[in-house]
Amino acid sequence: APPGTARQPAPLPESAISSAASARRAPEVRLLYTASHKQACRAVAFSADGRTCATGCMDGSIKILDCGRMRACAASTEGTIGRMRVTEEELSKPIVRTLQDHVLGVTCVAFHPTNPTLFSGSLDKAVKIFDLTRPPGHKKAFSVLQDVHAVRCINVHPCGDFLFVGTGHQVVRLYDLQTLNCFTTFNQAQHHSGAITDLRCSSDGRTFASASSDGSIGLWDAVSHRLINRLPKAHSGMSVTSLRWSRGQRYLLSSGCDGRNRVWDVRNGQELFCMGFGPRSCEFGLGVFVGGERYVAGANSNVRSSDVGLYDAATGSPVFMKLGMHQMAVRGLEASPVDNTLITACDDHSARYFSVEERD
Repeated sequence: APPGTARQPAPLPESAISSAASARRAPEVRLLYTASHKQACRAVAFSADGRTCATGCMDGSIKILDCGRMRACAASTEGTIGRMRVTEEELSKPIVRTLQDHVLGVTCVAFHPTNPTLFSGSLDKAVKIFDLTRPPGHKKAFSVLQDVHAVRCINVHPCGDFLFVGTGHQVVRLYDLQTLNCFTTFNQAQHHSGAITDLRCSSDGRTFASASSDGSIGLWDAVSHRLINRLPKAHSGMSVTSLRWSRGQRYLLSSGCDGRNRVWDVRNGQELFCMGFGPRSCEFGLGVFVGGERYVAGANSNVRSSDVGLYDAATGSPVFMKLGMHQMAVRGLEASPVDNTLITACDDHSARYFSVEERD
């Protein structure tokens, strides 16, 4: 698909789910930029201001990209004359820096909400902390949190003082970023019985959700670190692999190894609707709210449906079954917090930056 020009985003609604979906045309999805990696790309994240994003690769490297430059690069390559002017050097300009401090593949990345700091987790059982104010030549982390299990997911508390870490172990770790001390819940019965696959804290910092290979979703008090509610067999007993909060914190989007995305009302723990198609078995599933939470973008490891699909967030009905822009499994998926853009990490060694815009 040819690259396009980003438009001014429409005002974003406060709630993720409306009571009734208004009739509208399918949005226009444009590929704005493709960042190449040496190996499979497995992790992506946006900064809180939406100006930069990070991509993690299985060779242990992390690329930091400037979103404004990616949009400008798409504009410069639009049209026949534009394609003749663009050079290889100009195409690489969005890549601000490359970090290299992991010895195994990067599985997750996350930005600090206020400081120019990046966190990354890896199969090498370590969480690395990078200072992005250092000159681009500095590729090493300034601090390390070492674990004894492969790190699968990380999430920074909105206040910026704590880091949630999920590993191949069943216990959720909470790190104090001032002292680097690690905390867990005292009640052993509240722990998951399988590996932690995703962790997401609500925007007000009061609650966090955990997903596990045991098939359940845990809702926790982020202050006392005690379990509030558990959604057992959230995806037909299969592993839950992805979680996202709506900005109103009333709804939770989950994805699992049943190849489906589900929206939950966290007030009563009830499932509102299910999205997805194809076989009900896969290695992993991903889902994010996108386009001002008007849509849900989902992906999983099924060969026939490994591309990204787009669904109406108010009804769960499909908008695009497949975008047709990925030929291999999409392993990372994230939506910008400030505009209608989306970035994907794919096993074809690429990260792709899209815009999802309403048609006139």
